[in-house]
Amino acid sequence: MNKRSILAAGYAGIFFFGISFLTLGSVLPSLRETLHLDMAQSSALAGILPFGVLAGSVVFGPWCDRYGYKMPFQWAAAMVVLGFIGLSTFTAVSWLGTCVFITGAGGGILNGACNALVTDVSDDRNRSSNLSILGVFYGLGALIMPLILGIFDFIPYSAILRYMAVFLFLVFVYFSIIRFPEAKVRQGFPIKEGLSMLRQPALLFFSFILFFQSALEGLCSNWIPIFLQDSAGYRLSQQNALFLLTFVVVGMTAGRVLLSWLAFRYKPWKILWWYLLVLAAGFTGLAAGFKPLVPVILIGTGLGATFPVIVSYIGSRYKSLSGTAIGIAMVIALAGNTLLNYLLGFLPIRVFPIYLLGIWAVMALLYFLMTYGGKLEKT
Repeated sequence: MNKRSILAAGYAGIFFFGISFLTLGSVLPSLRETLHLDMAQSSALAGILPFGVLAGSVVFGPWCDRYGYKMPFQWAAAMVVLGFIGLSTFTAVSWLGTCVFITGAGGGILNGACNALVTDVSDDRNRSSNLSILGVFYGLGALIMPLILGIFDFIPYSAILRYMAVFLFLVFVYFSIIRFPEAKVRQGFPIKEGLSMLRQPALLFFSFILFFQSALEGLCSNWIPIFLQDSAGYRLSQQNALFLLTFVVVGMTAGRVLLSWLAFRYKPWKILWWYLLVLAAGFTGLAAGFKPLVPVILIGTGLGATFPVIVSYIGSRYKSLSGTAIGIAMVIALAGNTLLNYLLGFLPIRVFPIYLLGIWAVMALLYFLMTYGGKLEKT
């Protein structure tokens, strides 16, 4: 196996996931206008995507451990391509919902499988750095669809989706011709072993760090534009609020570029604390009503370290079933994203920064327990 070609597959796959994960939000305004969707139909479509990602996250771990990475990568890529073609073709809401679910499930498989693949082919010294680079490629993919739709706004969204499907099909071809690592489990699915992992205190502890981290990432992506539009301290236009949202992704991408350098020089727990403090500065700036550009960049940067560092730790500790272990962590993380986003819906938007700081405080407590428990010192 060529290690560079395998890492390239992981980076291409997460780039692919970044495109798929942001596509619905990017084309939903055009879908609403073209197909005359009401708010209930639009909300239903948006709500299907996380369930698709969750479904993909549930199945990828045992699938990769049992059959290796090639088949999951191929199937996931094909699902996203078919989902894009369907979104560009169908007009019935039921069929659009099916396409959104297929796209989300394919993206969920890719997200988990890319993290597990890069973890497996990296040695202990460069694992965190390689995972941070993986996060950079996710950020680049996440920026592609909003950027293309903004630049080529004179081209119908359906045509752009078809062109993107052709590009992504070429990635599918690449997955088909390279050699991936072999399966870890030769017979049967590792269901019993996977269930036994649910009793591992360390895995559950780090999974619940990702529970809150994923919630913060989802909350910032979904609610910062709304807060900037509706908060009495800002009252920005929709266009300006969405423009500032892109700087969350820019900040996260920059944070992970920096992480790839820091990972070779400092202990993981120190890096996590530094990024957590940057995140607090961003949330505080938003709560204080500072000009929003600097706070949103700080927020994005502060969100950049936790997933690469924690996934690196999980993968290095559970090497024999890394896909299953990372899958468990991803499912718990997505549950946090869904639950804490849902709970915010019952609160007035003005408390949004306080809500973020409350979740930050819980993460700080977990980091305190992690630091004095010495859990990351071994990595």
